Amino acid sequence: MKLVGKVKDAHGLRGELFVLIFSGDISWSEDLEVFQLKDGLGQTQEFKVKKIKPHKKGIIISSPDIQDRTHAEKLIGHHFLVAEDLLVSKQGETIFLSEILNFSLVDEKNQVLGKISGFSSNGMQDLLIIKNQRGEHLVPFVQPWIKNLDFENQCVQMDLPPGLLGEE
Repeated sequence: MKLVGKVKDAHGLRGELFVLIFSGDISWSEDLEVFQLKDGLGQTQEFKVKKIKPHKKGIIISSPDIQDRTHAEKLIGHHFLVAEDLLVSKQGETIFLSEILNFSLVDEKNQVLGKISGFSSNGMQDLLIIKNQRGEHLVPFVQPWIKNLDFENQCVQMDLPPGLLGEE
């Protein structure tokens, strides 16, 4: 299961949840049949999907396993997880960041600059967390810098400004 959002609030009286989706992309939601919620202690619970609809920067979701608003309110703050196979892009579609986790970041000469160890956001764009011998670095994942996504060799080729990864 993959973390994609967080329960932001209870919605209505029937136990619906408003789930903020971190990426804002909910294209996978129409295929969602079950989801998991993880509490602050790391305990997960699985729920069946009854109904789902887009709402603001996320979704409103209901489950037969959540009977009323009181139960829904107890789930506020829980992490929202979905099956990883829902988060695989098709040829020609925008990729899900999780698809390039652990890929190598290479420059235009195919020299390895580090490994993609995670993701973040500054509100304006997605950021790659790159680990190399100099530490961790945040790299904006923006179209002008992306030269090639090579799924076969598991690398992302980018043309980065000098000094971005701590080099002199």
